[in-house]
Amino acid sequence: MVKKVIFSAKKDHDVIKDVTQKLKEFQNIKFIFHDPSQDFLDLENIDKSFGDVDFFVVKIGSECSLDLLHFAKIHNIPCLHDIDTVLMCKNKVALDSKLRYIFQKNSSKLKNFCLPKSWTQSLLNINQFKKWAFSRLPIVIKSHYQQDKYNRFNFLVRRIDEIDEFCKLYSNFLNYDVYIQEFVECDGIDRKVYVVGDQIFGIKRANPIYIYLKEQVKTIDVDVIERESYKITDDVRYLAEILSKELKLKIFGFDLIKSLNQNYYYLIDLNEFPGFRGIKNIENVLAEFIYEYINLS
Repeated sequence: MVKKVIFSAKKDHDVIKDVTQKLKEFQNIKFIFHDPSQDFLDLENIDKSFGDVDFFVVKIGSECSLDLLHFAKIHNIPCLHDIDTVLMCKNKVALDSKLRYIFQKNSSKLKNFCLPKSWTQSLLNINQFKKWAFSRLPIVIKSHYQQDKYNRFNFLVRRIDEIDEFCKLYSNFLNYDVYIQEFVECDGIDRKVYVVGDQIFGIKRANPIYIYLKEQVKTIDVDVIERESYKITDDVRYLAEILSKELKLKIFGFDLIKSLNQNYYYLIDLNEFPGFRGIKNIENVLAEFIYEYINLS
């Protein structure tokens, strides 16, 4: 019996384009491709559109993506990553809490890794925020939610007057809580770890904040920063395996930076379905894993 599978992701993404073409080659699964930025939902007839679906694979592109996962949960349709997992990863504060639980639970096994100090705060009262921030500088202000690239920011604050600059640039967010991490002095390199099932890939690139500090550019397109492969060590592989199990993730990525003053790697970000740019042959790896995982489900 042919399985009917929804593959929902923005079609303008280079890797997703190639994965889509590969998935079309499989014969015993009927893939229906959905773009959450274009293919919106007829809510009155949503059961007719998706009620007979056997499986959902969703790379979050908008709220429409979450709507599909909610539908799948209501109708007990299996997903690559379910709505509860995705909502936790989408919310930086919820994810932070879960990661701290994981690190504490596995403290004896993750001695080479740690998490930066972090807080939530509101900038509605600027003077109060400045008073709070003064003893904690430098800090990085991040958006509470990480899926919407149009409303996502990482803003380095080294001096109190830079908070005024943040408020001008992101005035729409002053009524919302922000997520804040301590700024960790590192070697200026992001080590991006990508996981697809039991396969793990490493990519190195210059850290965007250090590019800003060096070149003083106003905007940085992270997609065009040069990347190169690096070898995954046993301890990084073990960290990836723990995160996969504890977070119930099959496809994900996380970022590590190496502290200058300590022999630690800090985990500073995690995404439940990253872009995978820079990995050779990744379209085949993703397509084959998705196909095999669905067949075994």
